[in-house]
Amino acid sequence: MKKQVLLMAAALLAASFTFAEGGKENAAAPSSKPGAKGLVPLSVWSVMAAEIPLTPDTIDAWNMIEQKTNTDISWKFVSTLSEVKDQQFNLMMASGDLPDIIAYYEGSGGHKTIEKLGSEGAFIPLEDLIAKNAPNLKKVILDDPAIRTAVTAPDGHIYYVPMLSALNAARGWFIRADWLEKVGLKAPATTDELYKVLVAFRDGDPNGNGLKDEIPMIARRRGDDWIYNLGALAYAFDADPDWVLRNGKVSFGPAESQYRDFLAYISKLYREKLIDQEILTRKGNPRDELLSLNMTGVLHDWFASTADLNGKVGKTVPGFRLMHFAPPTGTYKTPFTRIQQTKVRADGGWSITVKDKNPVETIKMMDYVYSPEGIILTNFGVEGKTYVLKDGKPVYTEAITKNPAGLGMHESLVTAGAQWKIGMIQSIEYEKQFANAAATAARLEYMDKYIVDEFPLLSFTAGEAEIIKDKYSQIRTLTTEMSARAMVGAIAPADFEKTVQEMKKVGLDDLVKIYQAAYDRKAAKK
Repeated sequence: MKKQVLLMAAALLAASFTFAEGGKENAAAPSSKPGAKGLVPLSVWSVMAAEIPLTPDTIDAWNMIEQKTNTDISWKFVSTLSEVKDQQFNLMMASGDLPDIIAYYEGSGGHKTIEKLGSEGAFIPLEDLIAKNAPNLKKVILDDPAIRTAVTAPDGHIYYVPMLSALNAARGWFIRADWLEKVGLKAPATTDELYKVLVAFRDGDPNGNGLKDEIPMIARRRGDDWIYNLGALAYAFDADPDWVLRNGKVSFGPAESQYRDFLAYISKLYREKLIDQEILTRKGNPRDELLSLNMTGVLHDWFASTADLNGKVGKTVPGFRLMHFAPPTGTYKTPFTRIQQTKVRADGGWSITVKDKNPVETIKMMDYVYSPEGIILTNFGVEGKTYVLKDGKPVYTEAITKNPAGLGMHESLVTAGAQWKIGMIQSIEYEKQFANAAATAARLEYMDKYIVDEFPLLSFTAGEAEIIKDKYSQIRTLTTEMSARAMVGAIAPADFEKTVQEMKKVGLDDLVKIYQAAYDRKAAKK
């Protein structure tokens, strides 16, 4: 295989690039017959972070997969920047100039977009191809009722091979154990105890500098979503920042009375300077920054990267020790948190377009990725290079854990051709090694004791999808803005009823009916 990485036009922020035969900018057109070397040429459009260095010489996992499946794959990678990938995806679909395979992604609507376009003829149905040619896919997708239901479109067809996750807990609560010792308290189990701990962190000078400069609790945002991590406190009140399913009935969490209890609580914390006063505007990575400065003590964040700070920050902050704790309870007395990573991931998978002249060979390649060998390759890379076997299990080499180019573990794996967001099965062994022992223990405890089902993954008709697209963003904007105003005290939490009425004017009741109908359809298939 002779390929070359080429940057796309500067007008697109140098954000997409291609592995193509003979150094051509675009992948070779699909052929109805194997290539000159007896290989089946396939072109793939996918999303990849532009800062991750990819060259034909490093993606050993995919070089091996090509050998095993008698294929010659040309990859076109598009930047993860939403303004670029959305533009590129829409332009490609509108032009009709399609590759053989598209690895869909959350930013373009994920599986919902693929299902809609599939029903319009852009992608081929996969269920018959899988049943006849792909035993691994058949076993995992067609023969598992839960997964089959999750990936089946409203028209009854399957248009994508999903990326499947190994674990369903990704984030949890952390607290400074060294600060708890200094103020003489234990990890909080309730919202009242959390309040007491935060007051002690504010007033007890746990960082020992003689100043009242501690920020007791922080919560990182995701993009413009400032409530992304702070919203985990809502569960203490049986509230939810998004859609909720109770006894088969769908409702919108922020329109429920419990959500006002949550707002009242975080408003109290904000007014008393117990949570970050810049939570609505702070940019960058306040978690790493403020912990490195020994300024904060409580947060809800990713297990792996947060637990990893014990080693990193511990080098400069004497005695630094973060530990996880259970989700605090409030008016709702059972500690819980929602599944944060579904079995069928919304941000990974791939589909076969109608332009593919070799769909049987393509589905066989995808099937190999779901095989035991394929699972190893797409999770760990090539034996002897990026992993070795110890006691029968793959263990990453220093090429991944101590990358000579200074890449992080995830970036090192991606560079080697592993952990791409395509139709693959993530291994629990990958998850265990990606996180340190403390993170793994925290994640497994949450999975065993606290995780409950999230709102189910639903499929919508084209008409329903258009209504959702028109109304949901408006309702989310209302929710986010009014939640922020309630937290900082600009309006009383009780006044949130006015926001609920505004939601109804926008069309909340229509959305609830649509989501209920979609859930009822899904439930009827079980």
